[in-house]
Amino acid sequence: MHIDSLNYFYQVANSKSISTVAKNAHISQSALSQQISKLENKLNVKLFERTNKGVTLTPEGEILFKYSESILSSYNKMQEELLNSINKIKLISIESVESIGLTILPTAIFKMKKLFPSYTINLNTIDCCSKSSLLNNICDVSICYSKIENTTGVVTKLLGNDEILLVADKSFPLNTIKKEQIFELPLIFTSNKNCLKKLICSNLNCDEEALEKANILYNTNSYFSALKGVSSSKAATFIPSSIYYNYHSLSNIKIIKIEDFSISLQLYISYLECFYKTNSEFVKTLRNILKGYLN
Repeated sequence: MHIDSLNYFYQVANSKSISTVAKNAHISQSALSQQISKLENKLNVKLFERTNKGVTLTPEGEILFKYSESILSSYNKMQEELLNSINKIKLISIESVESIGLTILPTAIFKMKKLFPSYTINLNTIDCCSKSSLLNNICDVSICYSKIENTTGVVTKLLGNDEILLVADKSFPLNTIKKEQIFELPLIFTSNKNCLKKLICSNLNCDEEALEKANILYNTNSYFSALKGVSSSKAATFIPSSIYYNYHSLSNIKIIKIEDFSISLQLYISYLECFYKTNSEFVKTLRNILKGYLN
């Protein structure tokens, strides 16, 4: 499969327009159509239905589209690594959940750069845990709250625990509550953090639907958006302790103690065995630095 044809397919599938992609790529529409036709002939399938309004994916096109982004990302990363190898540069890509990626990791990476000056380290933060980037070679190291199990070629190690805290503005009228009062409080909820949501539901003996019916002021996909909200409202939010202890001195928030309620998320570091073989010292050092912050 020619990578250029796949790239053109991906762009057309995203924009639903051959003319738009052709214009942006500075090629003729006929040349672009030929690229798509070559791909269809190679795969022996029809990828697009063409109409006066543009193009839509066929069922087979949807299958290719599902995989094309990861294929293109892996190819681009391979090209980048080859170029860096020629230039004697070692590139490491780290993917991390927001709570660690925006608090502990930047400091850890600063220390790593002093110890491994020839390494170029890229950091990408994500909303919630996923193993797809690691398995598709988009990232080299994954740091998240989910343990990657029963996956050949993947190593996963426990780094420590990240306690979950209920916090609010210091003017909030309560300092201690009972578990059953949580549903009565005005809450700002990080609804996209599936790991956190499942943990809270499990410890409150409720399902996710019941939690969504609580007194939710608003939902957000960012812990920091939630923190900003509690600072300007009479609401509370759940955040990992890694965020609280790195930012509470810069904000006007406090911990609300919940009686008989203590939960934490386990934090894991994962990487491929083949990556570890050539970067064992880097991985072991990073792992020890992160453990030092979490313990």
